[in-house]
Amino acid sequence: MDTLRNCLYLFSNALLAPTLVIVILLAGWTLVLFGGLLREWLTRPAIRRTLLQLRNRACAGEAEREAARHQLFSSKIGLPGRFATMQRQWPREAAPDYNKCLEDLESEIAVSLSKLTWITRIGPMLGLMGTLIPLGPALTGLASGDIATLSSNLVVAFTTTVTGVFIGCAGFTMGLIRRNWYNRDISDVEYIVARLPPCQQTSTQHIGPEGLPDISRGRKPPVVPSQGSSHGGAAENSLASV
Repeated sequence: MDTLRNCLYLFSNALLAPTLVIVILLAGWTLVLFGGLLREWLTRPAIRRTLLQLRNRACAGEAEREAARHQLFSSKIGLPGRFATMQRQWPREAAPDYNKCLEDLESEIAVSLSKLTWITRIGPMLGLMGTLIPLGPALTGLASGDIATLSSNLVVAFTTTVTGVFIGCAGFTMGLIRRNWYNRDISDVEYIVARLPPCQQTSTQHIGPEGLPDISRGRKPPVVPSQGSSHGGAAENSLASV
């Protein structure tokens, strides 16, 4: 029993250093994501103006819809910019599929939000680990009367707890804000795309039924004489010979 207890004690103490390193890295990553959120917040007015213009044009006549399509494909910021990037990456031999691009855009949004969800979940967990692991040496120091060991381990435990809770709170807040932004923007993009005129293929070559270029398309079919006309021609030839 003592052997198992010592093994668990050594294993838990060995996890302390990796846990503290990961908590520090997560705290730095959280600050980086917060900077990205702040930058995106500064561009939100421009994104909303662009989507409002596109929505108004998409509800107008055919010429305005075509102008809205060109404006959407030339966007640079926000979800309209991502959608335009997916359109430009589409093969030039075929017309872009709006539905497929929307599905890819939603997948990208889900991936970006899953990172914040992971931070929200894993931050407090690591903070709890960083709290409980130093308590063992702290209690050992308390039992032996070593106040210095007790105080140093308690400081590590409390600071790790605070850092983990901060990571969880920051990740949850950023995820909530981004989710509200993206839900509103993707709804507008879907509405705009549904009212846009379809793209035309860049290639004008027609493909035959067997996958080969149909070079006969656009030509007049050869004139095949009917059966009656062939008999008539034969009768005239026979009369001429007589």
